Amino acid sequence: MLERVSTGISKLDEIIGGGFIKGRTYLIAGGTGTGKTIMSLQYILDGLKKNETCVYISLDDRISNVLIGALNLGWNFDQYVKFGNFIPFEIRLKTEDLKHGKESKSFVKHILQYTGRRRVDRLVLDPISSLVQGVGDLLWVREYIREIVSYIEEEIGSTTVITADIPSGSSALSRYGVEEFISSGIIVLDIFEHGPNLYRILYARKMRWSPMDMSKYVFNIVPNDGIVILGKLTDFLHKYS
Repeated sequence: MLERVSTGISKLDEIIGGGFIKGRTYLIAGGTGTGKTIMSLQYILDGLKKNETCVYISLDDRISNVLIGALNLGWNFDQYVKFGNFIPFEIRLKTEDLKHGKESKSFVKHILQYTGRRRVDRLVLDPISSLVQGVGDLLWVREYIREIVSYIEEEIGSTTVITADIPSGSSALSRYGVEEFISSGIIVLDIFEHGPNLYRILYARKMRWSPMDMSKYVFNIVPNDGIVILGKLTDFLHKYS
């Protein structure tokens, strides 16, 4: 029986067959402003409440800005940082470093140094696409990201969430076309427009070794609670049509 890890959203756990499989990597994909960071922080918070060791790595914003944003939502991570089971930090790589052979192993070693090689239960990379901004060689980018995910699973063993931006107007599931293939599952966040109404929606696009409901669900972002799933999109469209 595969051991499961909660997403921090009970209804989402039901949708994807009981939660994430422990030790695997999952992708949260969506356009700008769809709630990817909030969902990943909600996942981390669930682990912290269970006394797990959790790591959040910001790859495109100051970690202080992320924690202030969380505080505005009603989530205060300070107590967990002081207790020592939450390790938030930022990694900002320069494009020229990547162009001159920045190795995926050294990136994972960087994480191990920050964590003191402690056992890590949950890890977030937000967003994975910022690791390789400005690098033109798409094949190199795909291999670099694939290696990082592989090394994290092998060397750290955490249940990992990576977020990826979907370019505006694109039907792709990620920016570089590799994130969805190396992940054990994909949750897509989007904005759905129906007449005068806009709905925040999410759905499971892939869940390896898990039964899943592929219906689209409407959700809200609620202070203190984070992402709250309200029901199926079809029910909303039927009700308000």
